[in-house]
Amino acid sequence: MSAFSNLMSSRGAKKNNYSSSVTSGLTPLQSATMLTAKTSRPVWSSPPEHAADTTCESILRAFASLPSDQVLDHLQVELEGLSGEEAESRLRVKGPNTLRSQKPPSWFILLLKVIPNPFNILLIFLAIINAAIPPPDWTGFTVLMVMVAVSVIVRFWQEYRSGLAVFRLQMSIKTAVRVHRREAETHTPTSELVPGDIVLLSPGDVVPADCMVLEASFLRVSQSQWTGESAPVSKLASTAGDKSDGPLFDLSNICFMGTGVVSGNATVVILRTGSDALIAAMSKALQKSRGLNAFQKGIQNVTWMLIGFMVVMVPIVLVVSAKTTGNWGQAALFSISVAVGIVPEMLPAIVNANLARGAYLLSKKKAIVRRLDSVQNLGAMTVLCSDKTGTLTKDEITMREALDWSGSADMEVLKLALIEATIQGNGGNNMDAAIRNFRQVNGEEVQTTKYEKATAIPFDFERRRSACIVRGVAGGAMLICKGAFEEVYSRCSKIQTEKGESAMAGHHRTILKQQVRSLNDQGYRVLLVATKQLAKTQVDDEDCFEDLETDMTVYGLLTFVDPPKPDAAQSISQLKALGVDVKVLTGDNLAVALNVCRALGLVQRQDTIDSDSPEAMTGVELANLVDEEDFDEAVKSCKVFAKVSPDQKESIVASLKKQGHAVGMLGDGMNDCLALRKADVGISVDSAAGAAKDCADFILTEKGLAIIVESVTIGRVTHANSIKYIKMVLSSNFGNVFSILAASAWLPFTPMTNLQILAQNLLYDVSQIAIPWDKVDPEFLESPKTWQPWDLLRFVVVLGPTSSVIDICTFLLGWFYYGIRTTEDPYAVSQFQTHWFLQGLLTQTLIVHLLRTAKIPFVQSRSSIHLGLSTMAIMAIGFVLPWIPAFHSALSFVNPKGTYIGFLLAELVTYCIEVQLVKMAYVKLFKKWL
Repeated sequence: MSAFSNLMSSRGAKKNNYSSSVTSGLTPLQSATMLTAKTSRPVWSSPPEHAADTTCESILRAFASLPSDQVLDHLQVELEGLSGEEAESRLRVKGPNTLRSQKPPSWFILLLKVIPNPFNILLIFLAIINAAIPPPDWTGFTVLMVMVAVSVIVRFWQEYRSGLAVFRLQMSIKTAVRVHRREAETHTPTSELVPGDIVLLSPGDVVPADCMVLEASFLRVSQSQWTGESAPVSKLASTAGDKSDGPLFDLSNICFMGTGVVSGNATVVILRTGSDALIAAMSKALQKSRGLNAFQKGIQNVTWMLIGFMVVMVPIVLVVSAKTTGNWGQAALFSISVAVGIVPEMLPAIVNANLARGAYLLSKKKAIVRRLDSVQNLGAMTVLCSDKTGTLTKDEITMREALDWSGSADMEVLKLALIEATIQGNGGNNMDAAIRNFRQVNGEEVQTTKYEKATAIPFDFERRRSACIVRGVAGGAMLICKGAFEEVYSRCSKIQTEKGESAMAGHHRTILKQQVRSLNDQGYRVLLVATKQLAKTQVDDEDCFEDLETDMTVYGLLTFVDPPKPDAAQSISQLKALGVDVKVLTGDNLAVALNVCRALGLVQRQDTIDSDSPEAMTGVELANLVDEEDFDEAVKSCKVFAKVSPDQKESIVASLKKQGHAVGMLGDGMNDCLALRKADVGISVDSAAGAAKDCADFILTEKGLAIIVESVTIGRVTHANSIKYIKMVLSSNFGNVFSILAASAWLPFTPMTNLQILAQNLLYDVSQIAIPWDKVDPEFLESPKTWQPWDLLRFVVVLGPTSSVIDICTFLLGWFYYGIRTTEDPYAVSQFQTHWFLQGLLTQTLIVHLLRTAKIPFVQSRSSIHLGLSTMAIMAIGFVLPWIPAFHSALSFVNPKGTYIGFLLAELVTYCIEVQLVKMAYVKLFKKWL
């Protein structure tokens, strides 16, 4: 009699608290909402009294330790299930059985998260200073706040839209399960399940909530997304409860939400749903603050550099200007405008527009960017940590050959295995499917003798083997067993040779083990096939199946391989060419992983590996490295890590980051979550566990390295266009400040008004809106690129004063040629300021085409049509602006001198030549440009 049948008979003999409440006159709805004496919660939603604490793990352990009938009593449910009315009542109490990742993103929370960007904070600070120091500059305040708003809107809209895309992707697949309700068996959406529901599980089902097994028939569940173990585990009904204190996932009578039924059937009772489930508790833990990634560190460093510029330059300008003009108040206002001039108003907006453009391009490659920072980090990535199955391999187990004990091909071994795999049917594993799909060289199926199925014994993770009993046409019965070599071999005493069946001698054992060791070293998975002739009494006795699998006869070996993807080797080669090192983190055994990696060129052949610097290690070997330096050295040298735990994956990523790498992590299981969060860019797939997708920055709609190669290139284009803008605008702004400083020590008036500086910066920034669409030189994409503040500082310090040379030429023209040397003629001063406005705007806008490439502009490298049109438009607008009367009073313009136009043209040509010469010297000296 099954455990479930025993349970039914015992509960038929005695009424529980819930059934007593029904007979005492309470309605089902009233009984379903009975409250505990100590709390306001219904009894069915409260933890068992003996739970150690209120954590999910303790509650599940408490349930597991109880007899099945006590669990049903606690949940106030009968074996025939809840009524529809009771279920609706409980659903109102507990809410839908959905996880956080299955709910649409909150726009308000996301908006609050995107505002505190370092650039935004800096601009807000400058805006407040503009408004706080009398007389308040409300125009400057408004412009700065508008720039912050534009930046926030661009980033918010892209991330919110990506969040909705992920949500819709997850919601596109609706699942329902078979549920026992008191009225009838129904197919109920998993989102409507409640604690106490009696659910029927079949092969292929995803366990919809944390539940307890009431009845099981050869139930095997895959917990790979939690443990990383690919082999399914056995789950059993236990009327006495499971009181073991081992790992939580070893509890034999508890199934966890999100795991998958591989084979067998079961009746379970739902214990915890939605946000109470273990997977939800894990997701909550993963919501803790993440460390700064490579992009965020770069942004932070650039922000500090800008602050450093202001701290140094503003006091110098204040003192020099005050000493020259004698007006400290005016000098203070002018120094504030200099601070504003140093910081590009549209820096955050254009950087975010660049990232959004990259996210758009990636969406065309069937990828969803959940966090904009990850676009830049893809380009900066120097190491990609990836799993093996489905990424490097097809995730399609293929049978290669059937061998006898000595290693010769043997069709009889294959026929026996095919019979056993066919009997296992849909309840079998992927190796059974591989055997059934095997074809001979001529493409024909393997033909077997006629047989009659008697019994199938499914694969068991503890037994690590499966078996069947068949009857032949003559009536004889035979046991066919296949499984892991050690497990089956230890139960064999005889061997089938070319001379027939004989006792297994020493030389048989030696040769057989050598064959298996050689096949494992080549990366093959090996199963052993054995048989045993049975008497009729043995076939009919279901209680002695375990005893049947003894004294068997070894028949031969089966070899399997998960073949590499056709494009995997090419993708790895392309990533290497792009400067990205690939490391494999797998839960598979080391021999199999090494064979795949050798075939793909990731690691060297066995005879060329230096033992002092191993290229592969297991999780056990890593755990033995107590010294941190030894661990870091092992992570640095190794390419393949096999049988590693989730904590070890995270430690490997952390070690690589500590060594200065920008790390990408590709994973799809719960065991990858910690590493996904720790990485600079976490990459997952749309078929991954919900929590893994929550941790990922970047989600692929199909798993593989080819799309990552394209994504790396897009990330580098994004970085290139961002760094172009930052270097160009900062060097230009620094040049302006440098020129202002020189003018303040010389001229008795400011060379440009506060509003003119703001207008010039704003017009220049508008011309750069097309930067995200600009082309990038192929040479720039050949290696990873990161934010390097010192390189940026060097560029600004060299190129900034270069632009000041032309500025000083304009000052000299005004002083000597036009004779503007005093403040006595306000019109002349305005004309001086207008001349510099024109020269400054046109030179810094035109020079974009020289600074955007290390090559000769217009000849060796041309900008995109978008950038060309935007710069031409702003130069035209800037040129005509001083001639428009409406702007005379607003921006203190006057009509420029007619003779100045010729000088302006000469200055533009001279500046282009000067910058090209400086660029050539810079590249020769520092070996890089952008």
